[in-house]
Amino acid sequence: MNWIKKILFPVFCLFLLFGAVACGIYDFKGSNISKDVETFSVDLFGNEAQLVNPQLSLLFTEKLKTKFQRETKLHLITENGDWRFAGAIREYKIEPVIIDNNTGASQNQFTIGVHVVFENEKDPTKNFSKDFSFNRTFDASKEFSSVENELSDEITDNIVQQIFAATALDW
Repeated sequence: MNWIKKILFPVFCLFLLFGAVACGIYDFKGSNISKDVETFSVDLFGNEAQLVNPQLSLLFTEKLKTKFQRETKLHLITENGDWRFAGAIREYKIEPVIIDNNTGASQNQFTIGVHVVFENEKDPTKNFSKDFSFNRTFDASKEFSSVENELSDEITDNIVQQIFAATALDW
């Protein structure tokens, strides 16, 4: 009787796992992309913020492309994909967040905000136009240029993940 539990339970679990994957509802990365969506395209995200980092436009666009190439089965095409991403970097700012009466700002907050227009050719009810942003604080005694690349990288990774969750994970 005990051997039945040892054999049947793992076999049952395998059937459930293969059944969920075969249905196309979920894959191992957790995406929820319809089988009829095969391609995606990403327009260059321009810089529309008051303060501009000239490299950020291309960096952000490439990170978004890479995320979908690595974590989905979608094929990147130059334009008119089943899923289309466009938009602009609208916020790139540094502002004091913690003020010390003696020395002024002790912490600064760096924020990047991106406006995204997502078009789903296969299911237009999923289309959206919305803003995504993320921020990080840093010690005000540091020159922004000494932390800018590291913070930009972390912030853009987070924003790309938010966009991925809003589209591929349908959150």
